[in-house]
Amino acid sequence: MAKLLSIRVRLILLVLVPSILYLGTSIYLLQQSKSHTEVLASSLYETTDKSTSLILNADRDMYQALTAYQLLVSGTLNAEDKTKQLKVLAENIEQTNTRVGQAHDILKAKGLLQVAHMETKATIDQNVDGFQTSFDQWVKEANAVVQSGAVGKGVINDAKLTATFEKGREGMNQIGEILDDYAKTSIEEIQSKIKKTEQAVYISIALLILVLTISGGIVISMIMRTVKAIMLVTSQVAAGDLRHEAKTKYAKDELGKITESVDTMVLKIKGLIGTIAHNTQFVQDASVELSDSSKESASAAEHVATNIQEMTHDVEAQARSSQETSRAIEEMAIGIQRVAENSSVMADHSSLTSKHATLGNDLLSKLQQQIANMLASVEQLSQTVLSLTRKSDQIGLIASSITTFANQTNLLSLNASIEAARAGEHGKGFNVVANEIRKLAAQSIESADGINQLIHETRVEITSVSDSMNATKQEAISGSTMMQEVNQSFHTIMASVTQIVTQIHETSAITEQMSASSEEISATMDQSASSTTHILMKSQNVAAATEQQLAMMQNIAAASEQLRSVVNTLNESVAYFKIA
Repeated sequence: MAKLLSIRVRLILLVLVPSILYLGTSIYLLQQSKSHTEVLASSLYETTDKSTSLILNADRDMYQALTAYQLLVSGTLNAEDKTKQLKVLAENIEQTNTRVGQAHDILKAKGLLQVAHMETKATIDQNVDGFQTSFDQWVKEANAVVQSGAVGKGVINDAKLTATFEKGREGMNQIGEILDDYAKTSIEEIQSKIKKTEQAVYISIALLILVLTISGGIVISMIMRTVKAIMLVTSQVAAGDLRHEAKTKYAKDELGKITESVDTMVLKIKGLIGTIAHNTQFVQDASVELSDSSKESASAAEHVATNIQEMTHDVEAQARSSQETSRAIEEMAIGIQRVAENSSVMADHSSLTSKHATLGNDLLSKLQQQIANMLASVEQLSQTVLSLTRKSDQIGLIASSITTFANQTNLLSLNASIEAARAGEHGKGFNVVANEIRKLAAQSIESADGINQLIHETRVEITSVSDSMNATKQEAISGSTMMQEVNQSFHTIMASVTQIVTQIHETSAITEQMSASSEEISATMDQSASSTTHILMKSQNVAAATEQQLAMMQNIAAASEQLRSVVNTLNESVAYFKIA
């Protein structure tokens, strides 16, 4: 069965078995701890603590009932206090019965009523019954005493009633002791179970370690045996010893397959080395012969390639020269063509310039005549301004005379007024005439003053116009002189333009003839360059083919040398191995 299991399955089992055991142990421990914890909580809290608390509270209620009874029979209470204590007695009796009943129900639900006291061997159920009997009897007797109205220390210290009360309380105390003993016993049992669980865990861990150690040792031993065998074979192969004999039987697992594969590999290498050793000599002879032939072919091809390269260089130089000459002639033809076109354009522009120069000369002549006319007009206008100046001076003299006459008339009218005043009544009419004359004289003076003012303004304006006319006259004289100089320059320009037009027409005819000749030369050079380029292409093709052949021969030679080197290396490598 173990032989059928592979190494992988064994390793998987080696991992799974401890994992499963560890998982099962952990689950078991968790369940045990949970169970013990639940038991402990249920026993100590829900059962012991709660029940004990109820029992203690019931015991306290009993004492409170006893105290209320003693107060009632003491005879020291008034009616109100007595009623109050009767109520307290009834309530404590009821609470005692209720709490004892609750504790009884809890213990019954947990199945603890038959737990016995360690000394008296009385069970909880028996103690509850004894308490209930004694307490009911005490309640009955105490109520009877209270209803009878008996009072005094004898009633309070009634031995029989006190014994009945203590007997019931004794049952309560035994129940508390039973619960304490039960809790202590439960804890001891849980601790004992925990110890047992720990022992089981330790034992399972020890078994697990033992199983892992044994199974791991077995698997490791198997793996190491196989590894050592493989290392021995591979070290022999590395040392060149291929005389290893394959096994006849192998294991069915992966280790057996690895051993079988290594033995098969050694056998294949042994066969391969034998084949290589057998064929190496043939390859060596062929490589020597191929190397010699390739060297001779390479030498001849190199000689041919050298001659073809020299011819190619010469043809290339001739082709470049032809191309450069053709390109220079084409450029010269283009330049001549442009010169011819520019000459034609210049001839046209020169003719147009000559026409415009003639027209400009005519316009200058007309302008010069107009400037002369304008100068004459300015001269005439200057004479007119001088005449106006003289006439304004004459008007000024006349205005001065009028002013003088007006002043004299004013004096005469003043004298006439004086004489009229002397004449008295006969001089009144003459006085009126004298006043009117004086008014006319005043108006004449005012008019003369206005005329003098206007004459003064006119003189100022005439003086300004005269200055402007003199400046205009000088500018017109300067413009006339400049126009004469421009007219002379235009005559010179017209003569030069006429001569340039004649020369440009002659140059245009010459350049057109040169352009036609250059086009014929360019066509001839293009044809020559095309032929040279065709020859160059063919020579380049031949050179490329020769160079390719030379390169191939060199590659063959290099390959044959490399093949010889490989054969030598193979011989050395094969000699390293021992196959027989």
